[in-house]
Amino acid sequence: MCINDEIFKLYPPSWLYVRRTLKEIILAAEKDGEEVSDGLYELHAIYLLPPQDGSSELASKCYKTFTYTVPPKSRSYLACQTDSKKFLEEDEQLVTLRVSSNMLEGGTGCSTWPAGLLLSEFVLSHPELFFGKNCLEVGAGTGMVGVLLARIGTGKIMLTDGSLATLANLKNNLSINNVEVEEAQQANSDLNTHSSTRVECRQLTWETLFDKERNLDCNVILGADLIYDPLNIPPLVNLLASLLPVGRPIRTNGLEQNVYEYPVAFIASAIRNPDTLVYFVETVRKAGLKMAEVGETMRPAICLTGISDLDRSTILIHKIQAWKD
Repeated sequence: MCINDEIFKLYPPSWLYVRRTLKEIILAAEKDGEEVSDGLYELHAIYLLPPQDGSSELASKCYKTFTYTVPPKSRSYLACQTDSKKFLEEDEQLVTLRVSSNMLEGGTGCSTWPAGLLLSEFVLSHPELFFGKNCLEVGAGTGMVGVLLARIGTGKIMLTDGSLATLANLKNNLSINNVEVEEAQQANSDLNTHSSTRVECRQLTWETLFDKERNLDCNVILGADLIYDPLNIPPLVNLLASLLPVGRPIRTNGLEQNVYEYPVAFIASAIRNPDTLVYFVETVRKAGLKMAEVGETMRPAICLTGISDLDRSTILIHKIQAWKD
């Protein structure tokens, strides 16, 4: 965290976060016997008081900025696919998101969750699964995965959520990260297009699917932290079964030759209750879908830096497809 950084000034984190971080820096320096500047003490004193602009230190929204790196293998792949040397650069990159300071006011969709962060690393670690493909994210939330899909050159991205408030915040986050969003009337009802990356945001409620939503053509479906409530599982699986049709391969976007692939879903889940996971697995199988945990060789590299409390060992990524003879 750098107080003088332009990102900090434009998109400040929560007041309480800055206060806590400054305190930890001062205590760590004092413990190591290092000299702490008067300016740091004075800055901490400012954050001990309420914000001078009259806003609440418990404001419902704040900003989080994540730092990430693209693994070398992914950079080489993207550079080869795009003939662009920018992917060969090893520089750290940023994603800034407006999030809820507390879930009671902002809801689950305006918060960042561990499984979503691991799914983001999965996207960065395996661009070959998404480059040039038509992708649909279920429960897109704050838009972290959507921003990264756009940056690696996905063909078409449809970001969906059931909450209109979450979608409004999602569009704001895409704008912060210079991802242009198409209006619904500009976007095709299916995802097939030959142009560069296009992004659409759409409300999608799992319980009340319309026929046009059951027939969305997408190569890859993504979702994270979707099964925290067992009541969500039947409508979620019904949606996946509709989007993963057997016998209807989908054209891969942006390829000169006609290449068709069977759609696949990657769902990341933090294991909070093992019984809920078992219920999800059973419901998926009853729906006639094939489900398998992503193997160790495909586990994502650590791309997001500076997140000490992300326990990746408690998060699983499952690959789901329709059964094919």
